[in-house]
Amino acid sequence: MRLPSITFRLSLSVAVLCTAALAAVSLYLYDTLERHFAERAAAELAGKVDLLRHILAPLRSRDEVAAHRPYLRDALVGRPGLYVALFDRNGEQLFATSRLRLPEAQLRSAVPASVAPEAAGVWQAAPDRRFRTLAAWADLAPGAGEQVLIALALDTAEEQAALSVHRQHVMLALALAVVAVPLLGFAIAHHSLRPLRDMGGAVHRISARHLDERLDEARVPSELTRLAAGFNAMLARLEESFGRLANFSSDLAHELRTPIQNLLGQTQVALTRTRAAAEYREVLESNLEEYQRLARMTEDMLFLARADHAQAALKLESFDLRAELDKVAEFYKPLADEGGVKIECVGAAAVTADRAMVQRAIGNLLSNGVRHTAKGGRVDARVGSADDGSVRLSVGNPGPGIAAEHRARLFVDRFYRIDDTRNGAHGGHGLGLAIVRSIMLLHRGEVTLKSVPDLVTTFTLRFPGEGAKGSFGSPERDILSDL
Repeated sequence: MRLPSITFRLSLSVAVLCTAALAAVSLYLYDTLERHFAERAAAELAGKVDLLRHILAPLRSRDEVAAHRPYLRDALVGRPGLYVALFDRNGEQLFATSRLRLPEAQLRSAVPASVAPEAAGVWQAAPDRRFRTLAAWADLAPGAGEQVLIALALDTAEEQAALSVHRQHVMLALALAVVAVPLLGFAIAHHSLRPLRDMGGAVHRISARHLDERLDEARVPSELTRLAAGFNAMLARLEESFGRLANFSSDLAHELRTPIQNLLGQTQVALTRTRAAAEYREVLESNLEEYQRLARMTEDMLFLARADHAQAALKLESFDLRAELDKVAEFYKPLADEGGVKIECVGAAAVTADRAMVQRAIGNLLSNGVRHTAKGGRVDARVGSADDGSVRLSVGNPGPGIAAEHRARLFVDRFYRIDDTRNGAHGGHGLGLAIVRSIMLLHRGEVTLKSVPDLVTTFTLRFPGEGAKGSFGSPERDILSDL
């Protein structure tokens, strides 16, 4: 099921949030207004109680109260919704502004004469008529020994009308918000998400032929800057990878074409006429070298493919790295003797790694060193521990050195060779250093290259971890001391 668009979800979320917030604010304001009316009514009723107590204070009897009715009426003029009644101790009415009579429950809750009234009660006289009520006792003149009950009722019709108008306005505002907020939210979200749509358009235009397309990081909001930068970095990596892949395909075709053409040419020549068994054997032996070269190339390419996809399973074990170095050096000794080169191994260290892969990496470095060392030279291999606890193995040889522009490509570009030599009995096919790098990455280590032009070139394998013993020197020091 397809999810709703971000614009729709943002619009709906904003609409719900704004409507809920507006409703909450409206309820709060309505409650505040209602409490304000209640407090104002209570204050007005309390003020009337004080006024009546002041008027009644000089009077000495209930008869004098009855005689002061006109004065009491005059004192209460100007408040049509206010109803006042006075009662003696026996409940007989002494004065009233109307025929309205408060319930007995309201009268029994009258506050004493010595107490100032604060809160007013509510009396629902009818479904559509409500009063704010207050009852309080008042003392007559000192020495009279009589009290009068003051009963007040304030009609809230005006208050209810104001609250009703307020409710209508609130409902109208909520109705408008329900309609307007989603529309405004949709417009704002649609405009705010325009950079994403622009990014989507740019992504849609990108293809294998247009990997140079980039997003303009200066024209995206700050929240999307990191996304745009990451996307541009990904495009840069893809462009670089596609470039390497194109070069790799070209180099691979060239590498395969040479031995295949050799095999095809030799076979065609052999079949032009009937030959002796010795001649056929010579052709087959020559072809065998090409087959072996193709087999090594295929095996190396398969290893790199598996290593790139982390499918090469490591068989980790602890072993003496110096012992493995000596074994591999002994294997390459005939090749070194043939070229008049000496291999010298020094140092000691133990490492936990895949023995076969480490042997392969060492072999590639020694083979590379022997091939590029002039007659009478020496390849120095050294193992030991570094200050950071890692185990290191370095292979150095004298020679013309490697220029800086070639160093990074030696490990990354397959079939890359500085002299671009693709033939020769002992020539490599440009995959050895790429294999060394993949092996070290599988071991969470690294391979580094340091080259001094016309002096010495040193490759160093660094294995992380503990267990190293001995010291780790620099083979280039020994080589330089002999030059």
